[in-house]
Amino acid sequence: MTSQTPRPRIILDCDPGLDDAVAIALAVRHADTVGITTVGGNVGLEHTTANALALCDILGVPDLPVHAGHDLPLSGSLEHRATEYHGRYGTGSVRLAEPSRPPASEDAVGWIIETVRAEEGIALVATGPLTNIALAFQKAPDIIEKFSQISWMGGSSNGGNTTPGAEFNSWVDPEAAAMVFGAGHPNLVMVGLNVTHTVLLDRPWIDDLRRRIQGTATEVFADLLDYYEIRQREMTTLAGAAVHDALAVIHVTHPRLLAGTRRPVEVVLSNGPARGMTLVDLRPMRNPTPANATVIEWADASVIQDLIGQALTVPGADL
Repeated sequence: MTSQTPRPRIILDCDPGLDDAVAIALAVRHADTVGITTVGGNVGLEHTTANALALCDILGVPDLPVHAGHDLPLSGSLEHRATEYHGRYGTGSVRLAEPSRPPASEDAVGWIIETVRAEEGIALVATGPLTNIALAFQKAPDIIEKFSQISWMGGSSNGGNTTPGAEFNSWVDPEAAAMVFGAGHPNLVMVGLNVTHTVLLDRPWIDDLRRRIQGTATEVFADLLDYYEIRQREMTTLAGAAVHDALAVIHVTHPRLLAGTRRPVEVVLSNGPARGMTLVDLRPMRNPTPANATVIEWADASVIQDLIGQALTVPGADL
């Protein structure tokens, strides 16, 4: 397996969700995860929180703190869900077992602020709408510079998936995304559709994973990915399941597997077909607009596929 940095300490803000489930598994295997915070996105907060807790049980970390956050975006809209991809409960046709415990709190924003003030240098990985993060920055701007990096799965430099211009996480809460991109963090990373669509788990890959994990605690991941691959094949022209959120974790744990360029990114807030678009300035300007994010443009797909497979095959191992 490829070399990795020393195990980073991370906070994972997520909305599980099928691809978030894989992101949680990677975070547990390859990082010292300080805690998980949940946000409404793929499905409502009730389900994203229950799913995060249940996945911690499956992955053998029942004591990992999970803090529930905000259900609605800053706009207050109830329209922003992705049940057509992720199913009513966020886990496709699979119903996870009831979690063994309730969330540690229902104040994810307060917990993020308190935790980062107490320990500088934690990496933030966000794989859903940026509502919790924007509110934390708004309430406590002093914490922004305390994160070592912010790795967000969201946006795109070449088109969306919810609308022609906007990727789902950005479309759900563009005001929050604009606040985070405008916060001035020097190590903000956008892991967008332009790169996540290049790392696909296809039918042979998933069938092979099932053979390897059959009868183990993680066999449920084969069921989740099976549903996800079928649903993406029915609704898109992708040749496999794009586990988008996994790449935001891997950027922190195995940074050599992804590469990008510092670029200016603007989030479109106006109403209309471009709302939620992350407008990336790709022009070869001699005097460009100052960059505010690293836009990931390349991923080592085959190594990342192996990394995901091993993380799901060997529970508890530090690969």
